[in-house]
Amino acid sequence: MRQKIGFIGQGWIGKSYADDFERRGFEVVRYALEEPYIKNSQAIGECDIVFIAVPAPTTPRGFDDGTLRQVIKMVGQGKIAVIKSTVLPGTTEKLQAANPGIFVLHSPEFLTEATAAHDAGNPHRNIIGLPMDSPEWRHKAQAIMEILPYAPYVLVCSSREAELIKYGGNNWFYFKVIFINLLYDLAAKLGVRWEVVRDAMAADWRIGRTHLDPYHKSGRGAGGHCFIKDFATFHQLYQTMVGDPLGLEVLASLKNKNIDLLLSSQKDLDLLAGVYGEAVLAGPKPAEPKITSLEAPLGKKRARCLVTGGAGFIGSNLVDELIVRGNEVIVIDNLSRGKLENVNPAARFYEADIRNLEQIKPFFENVDYVFHLAALPRVQPSIIDPVGAHGVNLNGTLNVLVAARDAKVRKVIYSASSSAYGDQETMPLHEKLPTNPMSPYAMQKYMGERYCQLFSKLYNLPTVSLRYFNVYGRRQSLEGAYTLVTGIFVRQRLASQPMTITGDGEQRRDFTSVVDVVRANILAANSQKVGQGEVINIGQGNNHSVNELAQMIGGPTVNIPPRIEPRETLADNSLAKELLDWEPMVHLPEWLKEYKKEMGLAEAEEPELSQLF
Repeated sequence: MRQKIGFIGQGWIGKSYADDFERRGFEVVRYALEEPYIKNSQAIGECDIVFIAVPAPTTPRGFDDGTLRQVIKMVGQGKIAVIKSTVLPGTTEKLQAANPGIFVLHSPEFLTEATAAHDAGNPHRNIIGLPMDSPEWRHKAQAIMEILPYAPYVLVCSSREAELIKYGGNNWFYFKVIFINLLYDLAAKLGVRWEVVRDAMAADWRIGRTHLDPYHKSGRGAGGHCFIKDFATFHQLYQTMVGDPLGLEVLASLKNKNIDLLLSSQKDLDLLAGVYGEAVLAGPKPAEPKITSLEAPLGKKRARCLVTGGAGFIGSNLVDELIVRGNEVIVIDNLSRGKLENVNPAARFYEADIRNLEQIKPFFENVDYVFHLAALPRVQPSIIDPVGAHGVNLNGTLNVLVAARDAKVRKVIYSASSSAYGDQETMPLHEKLPTNPMSPYAMQKYMGERYCQLFSKLYNLPTVSLRYFNVYGRRQSLEGAYTLVTGIFVRQRLASQPMTITGDGEQRRDFTSVVDVVRANILAANSQKVGQGEVINIGQGNNHSVNELAQMIGGPTVNIPPRIEPRETLADNSLAKELLDWEPMVHLPEWLKEYKKEMGLAEAEEPELSQLF
């Protein structure tokens, strides 16, 4: 009696395989969410072998095996489940561990670039991956091999090897597509015939005939349902498992070039957005200096870093850079202001509140560096709710220091605030000036510095406090009543509203790029010169008035009544240079010019920068 074969998923892969098995005389049961197959769930449980070909997408949050985990429960006890989907290495092992009553194997599909129907019946490789190696498992693999269509190459290996082979193949062709597009552009500049170059390359058996045309179907670039998502997953896996900065830079360049090609030809934009988020359709982010080669990774190649507030504006940028440098990163955030989509998928995220010491203490175990950014930020919210702000900004900071002390971390880098200076007669502001907090927020952040100094003195906990000046950059908020002025002005411009200037607009601020702030944090962690509670300014070292900022953005303005705030901030950053070897690299006018292009603000309304400074 012939075995009954089940197929879960009737997309172009699953349907083609089921059709081939029917043509070869097998009794086939198909299941999908659509009629007429949705009624076959019970029949699937009776099948001896079930092939599963359901979507395993990559989203902005990372690889998603949720559908696989759901449908595999339909397979009957003692039966064999064969995963056909492209899955992250280690997935088959996890599915087997979660479903001990069945046998879970991985047999990726390998296409010959003909049609789905042809490829299903004429594979060039049959590979079966086993989550564990034993005679019983090899017997199951042999049973699968016997019913698959003939292929000239067969292999039984570990499931991780099979999973990586599939990713290796798809990403090899991704690389090939990008290179062919580069070569095509060069051929055009040289004035040579592309078809001559292409056909001669195709004659080289080492290169092969596939993926040698820069234009495929609707446009240029590595698109389709596989290339975009599989490269993104490979990129994330490489970040987590290897973390080599130069390798990551290569992968990031390939990704950015492919995004540019797809956007330029308007190809597969829905698939692109599904993997990277809708924001990718706006084009590349403003160019910001890469800092991966400036300093070595923290202490050791895989330092464990904890970032509080890592879903927020500055924190998420810091998480990204720590991961690029090859570090293991843990993020805790209560998501009161941070956004989950900001968190790098390669980081381990936990929703937790620094006001709860017992809740957060487990996350500090075996941590090398703590970057404490969690806070209830901005002056005005603290004036409205000083008690609530105190609970987060001061009590929360005390909890972080206690947890770090008990875990014996190597260093705590505390995000302080230039608001501690308040109004001063002396400019620029240097660290030896007496503090003059003018709001609960300023007082709380200043007291956080003092707690850091106290813990260094009493408990030998290495700490350093970085006083940030007005920070701007990628992921700055455009929403909410207490958004930074750069975000407020951009939001108002996008809504065709006048920019609201508080008072006369002549108050001056030291605007500092988040890229420079992130770099300062990593330098402070690395530096052997700090760790005794030092307080260090992190500011640009020059400032602009609010009126000048409005002129740079361009558009109508309206003045509103003044509020309590310092008249001027201007950092003396000489101590940062001395102790951290830090200097600012990004300047507001140049960054803002690129940011306006990204946000779609008209260049025609922009004055010449030379007229302003």
